[in-house]
Amino acid sequence: MKMMEKRLLGAIDGMKEEIIELLSDLVKAKSVNPPGDTRNASHVLINKLREFELEPEVAYIDEDKPNLIARINPGNRPQLVFNSHIDTVPPGDPSQWKYDPFTAVIEEGRMYGRGVADAKASVVAMIMAAKAIMESGMELKGTMVVNPVSDEEVGGFKGTKFLLDKGQLNPDFVVIGEQTDNQIAIVEKGIMWINIKTFGRTAHASTPWEGVNAIEKMVKLLNMIQEKIGSKLKAMGHPMTPPPSMNIGTIQGGVKTNVVPDTCEVNIDRRLLPEETPEEAQKQISEVIDKIRRSDPDFKAELKVLLTGSPINTSPDEHIVKIAQSVNKELGLSAELVGYKQASDGRFFAERGIPTIIIGPSDPKVGHTPDEHVNLDDVVMTTKIYALTAVRTLT
Repeated sequence: MKMMEKRLLGAIDGMKEEIIELLSDLVKAKSVNPPGDTRNASHVLINKLREFELEPEVAYIDEDKPNLIARINPGNRPQLVFNSHIDTVPPGDPSQWKYDPFTAVIEEGRMYGRGVADAKASVVAMIMAAKAIMESGMELKGTMVVNPVSDEEVGGFKGTKFLLDKGQLNPDFVVIGEQTDNQIAIVEKGIMWINIKTFGRTAHASTPWEGVNAIEKMVKLLNMIQEKIGSKLKAMGHPMTPPPSMNIGTIQGGVKTNVVPDTCEVNIDRRLLPEETPEEAQKQISEVIDKIRRSDPDFKAELKVLLTGSPINTSPDEHIVKIAQSVNKELGLSAELVGYKQASDGRFFAERGIPTIIIGPSDPKVGHTPDEHVNLDDVVMTTKIYALTAVRTLT
C-alpha cells in the first residue's frame, strides 16, 4: 500500500466521531417513504458537504424528494459514481423497537434506528470518503461522484432512474451502497411486479350458483400457479443468489359477506435469476391463465405488469471488481464475490451496461426490521473501502 493511501486511512480513523455524528443526525432526520419527504435528511448532507467545500447539485421531480450530486474533479474520465439512498421504509409498530427508531441510540458499538443500515450508513461512508480524499490533497485524474438519492424504497423512478434518463449521471463504474457486510456483491436478482384480476358475476349469497365467484376463480388460479410454476422455481438456482421466488403480496376481493364477489385482485412479486427475463416470467403465468380458460368457460382474468427491474450480473473480470477485491484484501476483509439478496438501484446502471458492484456495512437481515442497527466500526471500515476504491480507480 502506498504511503499516501496509508495516510488516507489514518485520516479516516481520526474521523470516527465525525462519522458517528453525521450518521446520528441523518437518522434523526426522518425520511420515511411513503410519503417520501427527504428534505430534512438532504439538508443534513448538504450542510456537511459544504463544510469541506463540495457544493452539491440538487435535482428532483418532486420538490420534497431531492437527489444530490456532488462531484470531485468534474468533467474528467473515468467517472466513478457512489450511489445510495436516504429514504427509508416506515418504522412499523414502535412498541416492537427497543429504542425510538429516530433517536439514533448507541449501545455496545452499535447505532439503532430506522434507516441506519438501509442505507444511511452507506451514504455517510460515501460522503466522509469524499471528505478524506479532498482533505488529503490527492489529485484524481477521473471524477468521483457522490450521489445520495431519495426514492429507492418505492422503485427509484424519481431518483436514480430520473437522473440517468436526464443525463445527469454518466458513469464508467458504479458502487452501490447497500447492506452486504462489506462483501463485494456483483450479482442481484431481477424483479417484476404483476397484477392479476379475476372477474365474476354478483349474486345473493343465499343462491351463489346464480353468480360467478371471482375469489374462487382466483384461488383456482393461484393454486395452479403454485403447482405449475412454484415447483419449477424451487429447482432453479444460481451460485451467488437465492433461488427465484414468487410472493403473493396483496389480495383484495368482494364487497360484502353476503354478496358473491365479481372481482378479485392480487399483486405478485416475482424475483428473477440473472439469466431469466421478465418476458419469460410473464409468459409462464399467462400460460396458466390460458390453460384454465380453455377448461372453464366462466373463467375471466386480466394480467398487467406493474414494474420490472433488470438483474445485475457484473463480470468478475471487470476493472472495478478487481480493484474492490484488492482493497478488501489489503483491509483484511473477504475478497470473495457474492450476490445481493435484495433489490437495489444498481439495476438502472446495469441495464445500461455500466459495471456495477454493491458493497456496504451491516447484515441485510436487519434491514426493514425493528431494532435495525449498524456496527459503527463497520461504517468506518466502509468509509475506507470507498475511499481506497475511488483513489485506485481514478488515479
